[in-house]
This record gives sequence, C-alpha cells and structure tokens, in this order.
Amino acid sequence: MKYDDIKLAGALLFVGGVQWFLAILMTEGLHPGYNSGAYYVSSLGVGATAFIYNPSLILLGITVAAAAYLIERAHRSRYFFALLVLTGLFTMGVGLFPEDVRPMHGIVTPFALIFGALSAIGSFKLQKPPLSYLSVLLGALSLIASAAFFPYLGLPRESLATYLGLGKGTMERLAIYPILLWEIGYGSYLIGSTDGPVNRPERA
Repeated sequence: MKYDDIKLAGALLFVGGVQWFLAILMTEGLHPGYNSGAYYVSSLGVGATAFIYNPSLILLGITVAAAAYLIERAHRSRYFFALLVLTGLFTMGVGLFPEDVRPMHGIVTPFALIFGALSAIGSFKLQKPPLSYLSVLLGALSLIASAAFFPYLGLPRESLATYLGLGKGTMERLAIYPILLWEIGYGSYLIGSTDGPVNRPERA
C-alpha cells in the first residue's frame, strides 16, 4: 500500500478546496457591486477579480485530478477514479472558460457539479463511518440543489428571477458547497489515515 500517496492525495484535496473557498470569500469582497445571493459564483471570474478567481478554480481542478490518480494507485477503484478525475477536469474547464465564454462555460459547469456530487457518493466504500454516510448525504444534497439550480443556467447576470424563493447565487452555492465540504473533509480523512484504504475493491 502506498500510504504516502494516500496522505498526499488528502493534502491536495484539502489545500485545493480551502484555497478556492478563501478565493471566493476574497473576490466577493473585491468585486464591485457583487451580490452573492443574486449573481452566479462564476461572475467572480469576470472583470476585476478574474485574476484571482479563475487561477484558483483551475488549481482546484488540478489538485482534484492529481488526487484521483494517487488514490487510484492505492484503492484500485476505476469507478471512483473516473468520477473524481472528471470532476477535476470539468472544474478546470469552468476556470478556463469563464462566465463570458459561451457556450463552453454553460456546458462544463453542470458536468462539474454532477461529477463532483457523484464523487462524494462514490467515495462511500473508501471511508469508514460516519464520514462515509456523511459523504453520501453531501453528494445527495448537491445533486438535489443542482437539479433546482439548472433552470437558472443561461439567465443574465443581473436577473433577479427566483425559484423556490432563492436567487441563483444562493441556489448555486447550495449545489457547490456540499461538494467543497466533502473534498475538504475527505482530504482531512486521508491525511489522518493510519491503516490504509478501507474495503479495497477489486479492479473492474
């Protein structure tokens, strides 16, 4: 077992998730006239804060994809590897194709959300309870919020249209933050791992 790979993968997930969360907080404060309840998170990737937000998001995608490779070396789970590496690639895509790059931004964003949520659910067998159950819960919450958020896609940035009484910025965050919390939590779990992978599945 490559325990060093596991801990490095955990560090990558933890650092990647935390640095993007901090980048969101910073750019929300720096972006002129930004309304977090009404505007897309990706609006932070256009204009004065683009030089912070987009590189941070690309870095998140890189760390997730790299962690997927390291976890695969130890767990040998092609299913989880595929989900996590696709999450990383589509996350990079959101940073490489900001909100004003159409139609690519509107294509990669839903896939980043879907594969991120499925990764959280797919990590169930690779963790011990209660984190395994919490990971499934976070993934399910993200999928539900993503389904509610998709009708907002394509609305103008300034649109104040609401579904279920929530603005598009709030609904998008309800889809994103459970994935981000899972990445940070799972990363912490891997960093603290002392006995190697759990329930190691056979390669399909």
